[in-house]
Amino acid sequence: MSETKSSQLTTCLEDLSTELLMSIFDYLTSIEILVAFCNLNQRFSLIIYYYLQPGCRLTQLDLNHTGYSTYKLFLKDILPKFKSTITSFKVGSDYHYGQVDILNQFQLLRLDSLTVHLIDSKTIVDILQMFLAYNRLQWFDRINLIIDEHIRGWDEEMPFCVQNIPVQKLQITGKAPYVFAQHLMSGCYSITHLTIHLKFDHDLLPLLYYLPNLIECNVQVDDRGRDISNDLSLLEPLSCLKQFKYDGLMPSIHLRRLVLEINQHIQHLLIYTQDYQWPFYASDTFSSEFFGCLRDLQTFHFYIRLITSDSFGNPTTYFDKTKFLIERNFCQNIACVLSKDIGQIFSLPFAFDHFEIFEKTFFDEIQYADHEHSRFNYWHRVHHLTLHVNIYNPIFLKSIQETFVKLRSIDYQVPHFSLTPEDDELHEYHIRLNSVKKLIIRDSVKHGCHVPQPLFLLTLNLRELDIDHFYLMQILSMVSQQTHHRILATFAQLQRVTVRQFDERLLESFFSYFCQIKIFALIFTTYKMQIYRTKLPFLDDLLRSMPKLVSLKLEHVKKPHEYYAGIELQENVQDTIAKYYPKGTYWCKWYDDHRQKYHRCATFLFST
Repeated sequence: MSETKSSQLTTCLEDLSTELLMSIFDYLTSIEILVAFCNLNQRFSLIIYYYLQPGCRLTQLDLNHTGYSTYKLFLKDILPKFKSTITSFKVGSDYHYGQVDILNQFQLLRLDSLTVHLIDSKTIVDILQMFLAYNRLQWFDRINLIIDEHIRGWDEEMPFCVQNIPVQKLQITGKAPYVFAQHLMSGCYSITHLTIHLKFDHDLLPLLYYLPNLIECNVQVDDRGRDISNDLSLLEPLSCLKQFKYDGLMPSIHLRRLVLEINQHIQHLLIYTQDYQWPFYASDTFSSEFFGCLRDLQTFHFYIRLITSDSFGNPTTYFDKTKFLIERNFCQNIACVLSKDIGQIFSLPFAFDHFEIFEKTFFDEIQYADHEHSRFNYWHRVHHLTLHVNIYNPIFLKSIQETFVKLRSIDYQVPHFSLTPEDDELHEYHIRLNSVKKLIIRDSVKHGCHVPQPLFLLTLNLRELDIDHFYLMQILSMVSQQTHHRILATFAQLQRVTVRQFDERLLESFFSYFCQIKIFALIFTTYKMQIYRTKLPFLDDLLRSMPKLVSLKLEHVKKPHEYYAGIELQENVQDTIAKYYPKGTYWCKWYDDHRQKYHRCATFLFST
């Protein structure tokens, strides 16, 4: 752009009214506003000050969605001026770089709230100790430690320790290490609010033992692990606990005992689990006697999945014995769905953000304890839906559209042996799931000749796609020309794509389908046939086809055994990137992937 045109553009911007400029700022983050306008002139500095001051946008800064180039400018030109005013910081980025420079170069003396995203296990302890050294930092309102195991190949014995930090709210929403040293939490008496994602149930019990002042505990657990029946007797009462939320696989009989051991004065109880007993109240697990022990209970929300059998009868008896939950206002209604293999029993309104459907007849088979209030929509909290059924049914899809009105993402588990094509293609259905922004399609039938039309034909506002490579290429090769054009129109709106089981042999026009993508991830297959290499031949085509790319992740890249061959691979990849991006405008790094036990693999991260 010439100097004259640049001057004219600046003049036009200067001529805008303050009100119009503030309306423009509504579309930008605080970081973007500061980087773009803070150093222009006094007028813009005053406008920024008065615009960002309300709502603490000048003191509470979020770098989670900031690109690398903007971050560098912020670090150089803006942060030195505002470091004495910042009280809350969210560091890390969705674009996969660490932003640890802030902690190394500046002392944010008024900081009382910290959120760390994409933690590097080797530096997290150092980061927290830096903050402890700040003169005025005496208390954290909250610390959110978001450990994302999908980003880093990280040590399973990461030293996780916050015992010297007077933290009040601790949130670990990524999965904590498989080897979780709970004893390192000893002395954390200040922690009152805990949200954590664990591998095993037996990791939870000692954690509760070391946190005696918990008021709120929200825990998600992946596996049952070893038997915890003997460990339950070691628990001490948590006299301050008011809310306990469990999402995992612990048997309900153990959950009952766990609740009674930790606090019989609990006020809010939420249970999402799987059991093998029938009925739900078997062995007095959640009988009226159990709730008689919880004298201060105000709400009880539950979801229990059961493995059904032919011996299971009508749920009428079940409803008769659990209606006291409705009569005591613990919930508004109770529902039950029995299919051939799976039974689902849950309270309403549904209190959890995710739900699974196993039969197309779900909406016809659901039964309610209180029929007078069965027509209410109880599903406004569900944002994520997992489908295990074939989607070729307009009535079924219409029911999803009308029931889950705040749905944000769908995980479509393509059912095996049920991929029978229908006469009508999905794009001919008068159904639009416009609220859905993210779609996951997985578990494809790789050797079948019949492929259903993809669900993203109905999700016109889709922004994120997670799909198997083979399945995607199979769809694109078999659909009609009309459907193919509709698919490409949907792809043009996507901003983030993850392709799993990436196979370099299936690349015809592949990258050109995603020419508008900003965040792209390729997860390689881990087959033994994957060759060691010192180059990634497809990388040129990828970078040439995606001019708007700001973040790239290559996961499970098989590394050569020889050290110098591995160095050559890294240099070749970075030399290829340098052909498309000026040096100094991007960040890239390699991480060893320790999760792949039988292969030498690495993860590559790139960000502009």
